[in-house]
Amino acid sequence: MSSKILVIEDSKNISLLIEKCLERNGFQVFLAEDGLKAMEKVFEIMPDLILLDILIPKLNGLLVCEALKSNSEVSKIPIIAISAKTQYEDIQKAMKAGAEDYLTKPFTPDELIMFVRKYI
Repeated sequence: MSSKILVIEDSKNISLLIEKCLERNGFQVFLAEDGLKAMEKVFEIMPDLILLDILIPKLNGLLVCEALKSNSEVSKIPIIAISAKTQYEDIQKAMKAGAEDYLTKPFTPDELIMFVRKYI
């Protein structure tokens, strides 16, 4: 059975590109476009990995990350934060919130797959 990845991204174009790249590499992909839907989906599908955009509506990515990491039911699911923010402080905030890694936009399909395979 292929690994399940939840992609939390509000940009339709970016989520579509990520989805196609992951599916071509044999992963099962689920999408959520805001923080509230993301929280529901995590418990619904119990993904093997979460790709989490930091700047998403309704509940930002840092709050989603903190909430998931503080819940024992899902705290072990690795989270890769994704953001166009490249400042050291932004990366530190994501790591402090509980993200295992930080991928900066724009990224190549090869970079994405390398990050994903590191945790699956």
